[in-house]
Amino acid sequence: MSDVRRGANRVLAVIVLFTLALAAVAAFLTSSRETKDYELNTPEGVVQSFLKDVIDGKNEDAARYFSVTSTCDVTDIDRSWVPDTVRVNLTNTQIEGDRAYIDVAVDMNQGQLFGDMYTEKHSFRLAREGGNWKILGIPWPLYSCDEVNK
Repeated sequence: MSDVRRGANRVLAVIVLFTLALAAVAAFLTSSRETKDYELNTPEGVVQSFLKDVIDGKNEDAARYFSVTSTCDVTDIDRSWVPDTVRVNLTNTQIEGDRAYIDVAVDMNQGQLFGDMYTEKHSFRLAREGGNWKILGIPWPLYSCDEVNK
């Protein structure tokens, strides 16, 4: 084998090893990222608890976070759909007195084993009711409420 070919093989081996090392570091950093648990007496904590309950199929528990003025209830959550692979990241919090606005980015798999993830952005509006934060409007993953005769 010529010296040129041996040198090219060494360069290729170094590039492959470097790529594998980067992939291992990325996998470690992604898997070791801790989930922050927010206090339930905060708007972030209410949204986090609501979404955990919905994702876990605890729809009756999730419905308790709706405002009394909401047209949504547990039957609306029952009709909603959440993909098997989902990750929700808090992107912004804005609190103005007794109102709060929480923005999240929802990462979902496109249904293929090694498919790409795509991101949807959603906003939650909350208000204080009786000292507790409650969700207003129609929050993700719901897209409509009160459309079925109840």
